[in-house]
Amino acid sequence: MQRSPIHHRRVSGHLLVALCASLAVFVSCSTMPPKERQLLYAPDEFRLALESRIAELPASLSAPPFEVDPKTVKRALAAIEKAPLGPPRVEALVQFLTEPEPKGLGIVYDWSVTANAARTLELRRGNCFALASVLVGLGRGVGWPIYYAEARPRTPETQQFEDVRALSDHMIVLIVAKTVQMYVDFTGLIKNDQYDIRAIDDLTAYAHLINNLAGQRVMNPDRASSDEDWQAALEGFELATRIQPDLGRAWNNLGIVYRRLGRIDDAREAYHRALELDAGFGSAERNLSLMETRSQGGPSLIRSGSSKP
Repeated sequence: MQRSPIHHRRVSGHLLVALCASLAVFVSCSTMPPKERQLLYAPDEFRLALESRIAELPASLSAPPFEVDPKTVKRALAAIEKAPLGPPRVEALVQFLTEPEPKGLGIVYDWSVTANAARTLELRRGNCFALASVLVGLGRGVGWPIYYAEARPRTPETQQFEDVRALSDHMIVLIVAKTVQMYVDFTGLIKNDQYDIRAIDDLTAYAHLINNLAGQRVMNPDRASSDEDWQAALEGFELATRIQPDLGRAWNNLGIVYRRLGRIDDAREAYHRALELDAGFGSAERNLSLMETRSQGGPSLIRSGSSKP
């Protein structure tokens, strides 16, 4: 396990299909998350909050992404209780995630697997969101104030998909207590000031999960996407925007699917919504400009930095 030098970081940031690099655990200092809104929910609180936004959501989609069974939490507690308080105890819990059985959970990094904590524990593999969900669930199980956090590169990293672009961001974890203020990065990417980090609430994290799963249905490098895949992606992106209406990534993705399905007016509205949420969202701006150019048979009317044509 690698550990970065201790340094303070500014907290502020975002996510689409979270494609992370090879596993390299990083633990470092952080600053306090904002207190103006609720970030952390107990499982029952989460379900009620989700129901208040989407009353008809089936039970299979209402489970908190961080929920971990008590038996696994008990194992985690036994694995860390001998470590000193503060950073050593955080490192002990991170090591418990990746250390092979029987000492640990033996979870292997796999960029292609986005899942909640329960599913990640079944598969014993997952990407940065999946690993973050397990760590958040275990940390809360042992009583820590631990949060999901978005890490947005200051120089946007984009993925080309057919003729449109999507942004790639990164999920990490913040632990903020009296004896420790740290972040945990499972990829080793966050080594310097090239990323902005922002603690997010559990509902936003869940919207990211739904958004990622939908994206993976149609951004599959091994096979062409079917009509069924596009329909599933549409439903997923629409659900993500209902869970968190301020998730610009999901609106951009929704615009991509609407355009693919020939729903140009809906695509235009989705792209504009993405730009309203983030005026610097280059992917949505480019995708909208390309769509308008092709649909009108003329030059683009989209100006840089503007959310309206």
